[in-house]
Amino acid sequence: MYAESVTADVVNGLPADAHSVVPLFPDIHGNLRGKLVEPRVISTAEALNEGIPTTDLLLAVDPLDEPITTLATMGLRGGAKDLLLRPDLTTLRPMPWFPAAYLLLGDLYETGGAPCAVSPRQVLRNALGALSSHGLQMKAAFEFEFRLFREGTWEPATAGLSYSPLTLSHVTEFIGTLRRYADDLRLGLSVVHSEGAPGLIEVNVDPQDGLAAADTAALLRLAATEAARRHGLCANFMAKPVAHEEGSSAHVHFSMWDEDGENALGSAARNPDDEFYRRAAWGMLTHLPALSLIYNPTINSYKRLVPGFFAPVSAACGPDDRSFALRALLKTPTSSRFELRRPGADCNPYLTLAAVAASVHLGLVDQSVPDRRHIDRHDGALPASLGAAIVEFGRRDRRLDTVLGAEFSAHYLQTREWELHAWQNAVSEWERQRYA
Repeated sequence: MYAESVTADVVNGLPADAHSVVPLFPDIHGNLRGKLVEPRVISTAEALNEGIPTTDLLLAVDPLDEPITTLATMGLRGGAKDLLLRPDLTTLRPMPWFPAAYLLLGDLYETGGAPCAVSPRQVLRNALGALSSHGLQMKAAFEFEFRLFREGTWEPATAGLSYSPLTLSHVTEFIGTLRRYADDLRLGLSVVHSEGAPGLIEVNVDPQDGLAAADTAALLRLAATEAARRHGLCANFMAKPVAHEEGSSAHVHFSMWDEDGENALGSAARNPDDEFYRRAAWGMLTHLPALSLIYNPTINSYKRLVPGFFAPVSAACGPDDRSFALRALLKTPTSSRFELRRPGADCNPYLTLAAVAASVHLGLVDQSVPDRRHIDRHDGALPASLGAAIVEFGRRDRRLDTVLGAEFSAHYLQTREWELHAWQNAVSEWERQRYA
């Protein structure tokens, strides 16, 4: 119903108070990119059906916007060619920190009309399509942690007492602004609480269908950043911004639902050897080493993954244990789900859900999977550095490419190799102090 009303609004002219529209798409790092345009630009038939121009350079830069010059056909070396951003009209909503502005998320297409193979939102669409071939739809929700620092400093904005209203009272104005932004953006923000490190905040949202869940995660990070700025704060989504303290995670709660609206994990709580549970869990565990490159995409990601901080360092699965990479929350037929605890707050939510969908899909098509006892005993090694994750991704099951796309996999690997080389070529203050 909402989608229908939005379509009519766009075709007949955006809401009367709309002075600007911001069409957005996620880049390879999960950041939203776009430009502010006049409503008439986005409401033409050409813009709606074909898209508005942008550049593939934005999918071929590092986190500091430096062009990745090892990519031969995209970005700087490929001529920074045009792509077309086609708006997804169901995502129209106010941009609450920008007066009289609305935002639209969209998908990237080549100028010839083909979907852009390395666009994260399109990669997720493809992976969700693989699940739909089994008659399944994903529901998911990201559980983000992030640090609040005083703007321009590394001084935490709160004390480090977990689940304490006294901690939250230090940032009540920020929380009020974030809740207002989240309401305007329809993010389903349901919980805010403090975690066990200075400045560490966790936010939870309601579960949504797969693509909407990724959109919500990307918009939630944007909303938190904007809300913090309005109160002299910085919302930091690094996986490990402070040494020797808790890192920041992005736990992913997910479940699969069949065409009758039934939870595919609905019987797993009663049946210890439920086949869907075994296939989904084994698919996730099998591909965790290679897909850590997606779940943990930066040098800093792996500094979070240390024993003793509830950040999983091995591919283990089991019921209600926060040390496992894959936590099985097998409760009622409607609430049973998995919680993937490997990703950090720096993950790309679109690629993360695409990796989850691809793993479950491959578990469902495998000829056979182990019994529950074997799965519960499994404790496979996971990469402990970006370099090790790159090696594991190079060894990936090539069936992943049939879901994520071979072109995407090659492109993504090159962007991570670039990140590793950038770090290897940098000299830190720690090195200067230690070795001078």
